[in-house]
Amino acid sequence: MLKRILVAYDSGKKARKALEIATEIANNCHAEIFVFTSVKMPSMVASVADQDMLKDLEDKSCEYFKEELAEAAEKVKAHGVPVQTLIVKDSPGPAIISFAEKEKIDLIAMGSRNRGILEGLMLGLGSVSNYVTQNARCPVLITKD
Repeated sequence: MLKRILVAYDSGKKARKALEIATEIANNCHAEIFVFTSVKMPSMVASVADQDMLKDLEDKSCEYFKEELAEAAEKVKAHGVPVQTLIVKDSPGPAIISFAEKEKIDLIAMGSRNRGILEGLMLGLGSVSNYVTQNARCPVLITKD
């Protein structure tokens, strides 16, 4: 039985779809949702930015996602589903896997590779959804267009 669902959220269209599907599943299974985002500057940015600039970029990204996650949580709460939000400053793939294992997550929901404005800040290079599907110990739901 699904009781704990993690939604990896970057505010893109595919992530919003993952949140919508996860909310429906959670509502039917009486599960709790964790809306999770990870903010880490890609190594390419980190290598050319000074530390103050890098910290400022990460702080601004965190502020942006606090608002985005609050809006996402309100949508989930509107369906009567318990929800928690979390922002971490770490590489997205490993952060998702670590959180899922630590919190005994039953299902991870996420969008396939997003090509939104914040892709560079959020994902860096490589495929987070591929990393998660290869390393997760629980089922992974990937949404597409």
